[in-house]
Amino acid sequence: MDKKYRKYIINLGIISVIIALLTIGLYTTILKAHFNIVFPFVILYFFLFNSFQHFKLLKSSKGNPRVFHTNYMAWFGIKLFLNLSFVIVFVLLNRAQALSFVLFFAFCYMVYTTYEVIALSKTLRSENVK
Repeated sequence: MDKKYRKYIINLGIISVIIALLTIGLYTTILKAHFNIVFPFVILYFFLFNSFQHFKLLKSSKGNPRVFHTNYMAWFGIKLFLNLSFVIVFVLLNRAQALSFVLFFAFCYMVYTTYEVIALSKTLRSENVK
C-alpha cells in the first residue's frame, strides 16, 4: 500500500472517530430525541466510499492528466448521485426522522468532501514538485 494512501486512510479514520464521538456525545445528551440508529452507518459509508474513491483517483493520477480530470469528474458525479439517492430513499421511508438525518448527512458530506479535496490537492501538488 502506498505511503500517501496509508496516511490518507489513517487521517480519514481519525476524522471518522471524531465524528462518531461527537455524535455519541451530542445525541446522548442534548439531541437525544433526534438520534437515529443509521448515523454510525452513515459514517461508515463515507469512510468506505471515500477510501475507495481516493484509491482510484490516486491510481489514475499516475497517468495522463486528462484521464485524471475525467475520472475526478466521473467520481464526483457518481458520489453526488449515490448520496442524493441514499438521502431521498431514507427520507421517503422514514419521514419522522428526515430532518435530523438530512442535517447529519449534509454535515458528514461537507467534512469528508473537504478533507478529500485538501488531501488530494496536497498529494497532487507534492507529486508535481518532483
